[in-house]
Order: sequence, then structure tokens, then C-alpha cells
Amino acid sequence: MAEPAEKRQKTGEGEQAEEKKPDAEMKDAEVPKVSEPKELEVDAPACSKPRIKEPMVFLTPDTTLNLMQSAQGNVLMSMNEGGIRHFFAGARANVGVSKGRYMFEVKIVEFVNVAEANHQSHASNAVRVGFSTQGSSLVLGSGAENICFDSAGAILHNDAHIGAGAECGRDSIMTVLLNLDKDSPNFNTISLFKDGQRACQPQPLPDSLKGKTLFPHVSFKNATVHVNFGAVPLAPLPFTCRMVQDATKVDTSATKYDAPADGKHEVVYPVSLPDEGTFDWLDTFLEKNKSYTELSDRAILNWASQSGLWRQKGHSVKSCNDRPDKNFQAPELNDDSVRKAVYSIAPLQARNYIVMEVKGNLMEDERKLLLDRFRSPAFKKIACVVVGEPTVEFKKHSQKLILQQKQEASDKQFNAKKLEEKRKKIIEQKQKEMEKLKKKAEKEKKQKEREAKKKAAEEKGEKLEEEDEEKEDEEEEKEEAEEEEKEEEPPKAELTAEEKKMSFVKRDTKDLTPVVMSASFTKFTLPTKDEGFDDIKYEWTKGAKCDEYVKKWILERKLSMRIEDLQPSTWFNQQWAKWQMAVKAWQSKLAEYKTVVAKKAAAKAAKEAKKAAAAKKAAEKKEGDEKEEKKEDTEAMEVEEEEKEEEEESIDFEALDVFGVDDILNVGAETPLFKEYQMEDWAMLSLRFELHILAHAFRKDVNDPERMGIHLDHLAFYYNRYFKKALSPKDYGVESFKEIVDLVDDAVYVTPRSVLGSLLDGEMETFAIFPKLAEEARRHRGLRLALGEESAQLKLSGAALQGQRQSAPKKQWGNAGNWQSTGYQQGGYKQQGYGKAQQQGKDGGKGGQSYQPYGWGGNKGGKSSGRGGWSGNKW
Repeated sequence: MAEPAEKRQKTGEGEQAEEKKPDAEMKDAEVPKVSEPKELEVDAPACSKPRIKEPMVFLTPDTTLNLMQSAQGNVLMSMNEGGIRHFFAGARANVGVSKGRYMFEVKIVEFVNVAEANHQSHASNAVRVGFSTQGSSLVLGSGAENICFDSAGAILHNDAHIGAGAECGRDSIMTVLLNLDKDSPNFNTISLFKDGQRACQPQPLPDSLKGKTLFPHVSFKNATVHVNFGAVPLAPLPFTCRMVQDATKVDTSATKYDAPADGKHEVVYPVSLPDEGTFDWLDTFLEKNKSYTELSDRAILNWASQSGLWRQKGHSVKSCNDRPDKNFQAPELNDDSVRKAVYSIAPLQARNYIVMEVKGNLMEDERKLLLDRFRSPAFKKIACVVVGEPTVEFKKHSQKLILQQKQEASDKQFNAKKLEEKRKKIIEQKQKEMEKLKKKAEKEKKQKEREAKKKAAEEKGEKLEEEDEEKEDEEEEKEEAEEEEKEEEPPKAELTAEEKKMSFVKRDTKDLTPVVMSASFTKFTLPTKDEGFDDIKYEWTKGAKCDEYVKKWILERKLSMRIEDLQPSTWFNQQWAKWQMAVKAWQSKLAEYKTVVAKKAAAKAAKEAKKAAAAKKAAEKKEGDEKEEKKEDTEAMEVEEEEKEEEEESIDFEALDVFGVDDILNVGAETPLFKEYQMEDWAMLSLRFELHILAHAFRKDVNDPERMGIHLDHLAFYYNRYFKKALSPKDYGVESFKEIVDLVDDAVYVTPRSVLGSLLDGEMETFAIFPKLAEEARRHRGLRLALGEESAQLKLSGAALQGQRQSAPKKQWGNAGNWQSTGYQQGGYKQQGYGKAQQQGKDGGKGGQSYQPYGWGGNKGGKSSGRGGWSGNKW
């Protein structure tokens, strides 16, 4: 039985008491205390060298847009409304230190409590204090050019935690001490003190920060802080240490930004064509002009990344460069509230801006909206046109980036190859080890068997002859020394002759999405002073040549770019509906013809059988009466007369002049022109019309004389948009869309600029020309096949043949027991017509149901139903 818990507890206490009893009789041993590391920092020596005269402040270009600071006292706070509250505010001081030992303090005045819509939205309070290099990221902890202590108790550098500090809350004073004194044992270290007491041991500076001038820096979100540069500390340390405001002049360097000559800060609007060096030029501009702040969605996305905001698929994957999709976890980050906040606060701050809106800066209406944001006379608005032939300097920069891009791709491929080789080598080594173990086991087994035989022989007094062992068993296996892998350097990438001619870097992510590009590029214009610009500068091509370059660029895109929002017009839908009705009527006529031919064949077979029976009967009877012989002769004559009648109604179809036919439904003897059509012929017939009508419908629907037609690169897209089905070269047994067009080059063609064109008129009274072209092509194809040209054989897949199967007329049984097909009426077949009536009768009239658009029954053809000929590129 289990012992009660209380008893077990008492028993345990008793045992412990007994164990401790001897110890109690002994003198209590003193427990040694763990001594804290000795403080190596000492009091700062007196110094009579000149101090810095510049007051320690935060210059506007070295602060984030969401930071607000008091006029006096260095009290800083961040914006906390909407999505901007998720972003870190940052400020870097104007004076940095390169030698000596100095400190500064940050007091956390308050943490702002913001209602969380999502517990994972990263809108928590945070304060980071540390040092950074000039021009580095304004968000501490992001990048290799800064190091800081976080209020949550972490030490951050290059987007990683590299140590532990101390947690700090409201009213805590965080003191950061930077030791760059070569004579100190803590040289090249940084330390954190909380409320005057050391919070962590001195942390070594990363190699990326050694030997550089480091500036006091603070970053925070949802908080208010007070920064104290000195000279008197708020929380004195256990030793005296000079503050940065009291630094020796020779130990420091100050950041200075030139004040605008005319008192106006500049707002630059780069005007550049998509994917022609836009953001590459921007990067070179910002590299040369440190005082400018970039206003763009790219800058907001980078800011979000530095603030540690999670984004679906990461921050490197973007739909485009100009206005990338957000896809953040917090809903308020996806509603453009950050963008609105940035453009609202920017005009209130005295700093230089560069507004990078690729599409917006190219469209007059959007340029005016961007200009209106900076209506204040304190700003000078400059349009910087970066269009045309780049400068030699920029071309060199582009080729450097192309080479870098190529080298990265080469290194990636090289590393992947090395990993694969290493993987194969590991597998090979494992296989060798398994083989060795297997051989070893076999050897041991043989050895045991020999020993057993030897022992048995000895017991019987016999002498066992020793077997010759194989060399493999006799010789000891020598372990092969592993060859040391030679460190192979990745191959150096080089630019090809073609790449050396390139002026711009080609990237997978384009500046604009295809939809935005298609909808806007025809409206691209260059800026003028009438729009409100104070100045217009041309960086590359100047003046009128620049305008010509843009016009030519737009014209080329009209030919090569597809229109994403294009929709089929009413005219196309009407033509398409007429065509479908026409094909249905033709296939119904073909089914009727085949039914009649089948009936005639059956009747002929019956007559032949009757004739054969009569002949057999006559042969069997040697004698017969005259009357019967006369009757048989009469029957034979009737059969002969019927055959003669049939011979009179037949036509020489193969000798028929296809383009001389007036009625494609009756070329003679009630025979349709398409009587020999198979499924592939119907498919090619449809393809002819579809490409023909597509070429004409596109020109009508875009209504732009500069758009010559559909470029072959976008033929599949427009085909799907108009006909709601896919077009693939493989379905027609070819490799390209050019080859698809070549299959029906009697109706459509490809221009030298790879644009689809039609050889036929867009407006037709009838569609008779298409069956004629299909029949002529069928005959020509048959002739080529007869001559042994295997390439003439059509290789259509099921997708191309889909919908081309002929349907036989539905059988209906009447009261008399005779069947008739749908579409038959007394006196012959009646087609359900459409369009303008050809006959005026009870079923006629405009739009009546007796219109026969293909000429049958009235021999009235349209433009293309009679004998035709070629005139230019038209039939």
C-alpha cells in the first residue's frame, strides 16, 4: 500500500534532521560569497584641453519623420496614431567621439499605452540607447554600423541579440558609457548603467565599429524620453566620467549640414521612365546628398523592416518597386495610414526631400497633387528629369551593379554545386563504411568456422590441412588517408560584350506592375514650369530630344505591351455570335448531306442485291416463259435508268474551282463545299476566323492609330480575353505563335514588327470565304502528303479539336413511322437564319429568320462568296 503523503513528508523531514544532526554539532561553516568583478573604470583625470563649443543637439536630417522633439530640454516623443505607431523613431546626435571615454543618459519619461487590435502586432513599448556611425540607419539594432542596449534587457547589433543588459521601465535612467581610451583596460568597449549602477559588464565593440567616430543615438516607439548630454549627470556613476557635452574637442567631430543659400529647402521630384535606372539613380543621388530624406513606399518598407515588422514572404519579395504591396501582419499597416502620416508631417519639418514616385512623377495630374503637399514658400520644388542616354559615370555604375549581380548568381550556383558534391561524397563514404563492416563480418564468420573445424579435427586426432586464405583475408586493410579538400575559389564573373553595352540593370522586380504600367504609360509626360515647379533640371538628355525620347518610348510600348483592362466590344460579340451560328448551320448541312448520301448508298445496295437475285434466278431457270423474261428485262432496264439518273446528278468534286463556287452549301447535286471536312479541318477553319476577327476587334476596341495590332508576345493573352479559352502552340503541333499564324497564312499574317494582321476585310456580308480557304488548304495539304511531305501533316491535340465534333441531326419519328431530322421541312432543309433577311415572305423582313448568309438557295453571296482574287494584302 502506498504510504500517505503526510507520513512521507514527516519521514523525509526526519531523515533530513538526522542527516543534519552531525552537522549541527560542527561549527557552522562560512559559505563563500561570489565576488563581483572588480570595477576597472576609474575616475576621469582632470583635463585642461579645450572642450567642444557646439551644443549637443539632434539635427533634423538625422531624425526620423515620426519623431517630435521639444524646443528645449531634448525631450523626444514618437507619433502614436495609426500604423505609424509600429515604427521606431530615431535620433542621432550631431557630435561623435573617436577617442577618450564619455557617456550620455536617457531617461524614460513614459510608456504610451496603445490599444492592441492584434496581440502580435509588434506595437509594444521599446527604448534603445547606444552609438552609431554617421549616415547609418536611424533605427538602432538594424545594420552593422551601430550597437545599442534595449529596455527589454538585450544588447543589439546587426539585427541580432549579442548579449544581455538590464530591463528598464518608466523613470529608469539608462546611461551608456563608450570607452575609446587606449590606456584603459576596457578599451573599445561599451557599458550600460541603470540608475547609476552597472547593469552589465563592458561589452566589446564589434569590428565594424572599431576605429570609427561614434555618435550618441536613441531609438524608441510608443514612449517619451529625455536625453541628457551633460555636463552634469542625472544619475552619477560610482566613478566620475565626463559626459559627451564636456568632451575634449580633439576627441570629437561634428556633423554639419549647409543651410540653404536662399533660405528654402529643396523638394526634388525625379522624373524617370520605369526600369530605366530609376532607383539606381536615386541611390547615387542619396549617396552624394546626405541631407536629403527619401519619401517613397520603398523608404517606408525599409523603415518597417528596420523596425522588425513581420511581413508575409519577407521584405525582399515585392510586387514592384514603386508601390509594393504591404502584406503586413497588423491591419493598420496595410491601409496607407503610414504613407498619409509621412506626407502630412513632412511639409512641417525643415529638411530637404526627394519624392520618389515613378508613376506619379510621370503623370501631370499626380504631379500636381504631389506639388500641392509642399505649397509652403519655405520649399523650392525642383523637377529632375532623368530620361534618355545616361552619363558615362552612371553607365559605369550600372555595369558595376550588373557585374555584382552576375557574381552573386555565379557564387550561388558554385556553392550549390559544392554542396551537392559534398553530399555525394558523404553518401559514398557511408557506402564504403557499410562495405567494410560487411567484409569484416564475413571474415569473422569464416575465422570462427575454421577454428571450429580445427578443434573438431584435434579431438579426433586428425590433422587439418590449412586452407590457403585469399589475399584479401591475409592482408590487413590499410585505411586510406582522406584527401584534404582544397579550398576552391568561386569563379570570377565577367561582363559579356552585350552586357557592356547595357545602360540599365535588369531586375526581376519591375518598377511598376503590369496592370499599372498598361493603364498609365500612354499618359506619361515630362514636367513643365506651368505645373508649379520652381526649376526643371535635365540630368541626361536635354530639352526637345528628351521629349522625342519619351514619345518613341511610349510608341514602342504600345506595340509591345498588353492592355490589361481591355474588354471585347459589342461589335466583336455580334461577329462572334454570327460566326458560331454559321458554323452550326454548316455542320448541320454537312450532317444532312451525309444522311442523304447514306440513304442513297443503302438504296443502291438494295438495288444491287435485287439485280443479283434476279440474275441468279434467271440462271437457275433454263426455260421460262416469255412473260417472266420480259418482266426481268424490264426490271433490269429500270435499274439501269435509275443509275443513269444518278450519274447525271453527280459532280467532279476534285476538279471543282473552290473560289469559283457561288453557293458553298450546294456546289452541285446538293453537295456542300466542306463535304470532306474532318475534325482537324473544322479546327483550322475556326482558327482562321478567330485570328482574323481578333486582329480587327483589337484595332477597333483600342481605337488608337499608334497601336498597330496585337504583338505575338501577347497573342495568348488577348485570345483568352476575347474567346475565353487558351491558345497554345503545342496544341497545334508547333513551337511558337508565329508558327500558329503560319498554319493559316491565307487569312492572317505577321508583320516585320511581330504584330498580327489580317488579309481579309473586317466587315463581311457572309463568312463564305473561310470554308473556301479551308477547303483549298485541305486539298493542298493532301497533295503534299501524297508527294511524301510528312511535314504537311497536321498534329492537333485534343484541346485544339475540342468542340469540332460534328453532331448528326436528331431523329424524330412521325405518325407514319418515317423519321425526319430537326431542321427538315417539307420541300427540304430550312436553316434558322439571322441578320438582314434575304427574302421577303412570311418569315422574312429585316432581322427575320429566313436570311441565308451563305448564298445557298438563292445564289446570292457576299463580298467573299463569289469568285475572288487577291488585291494587295486583302482577299
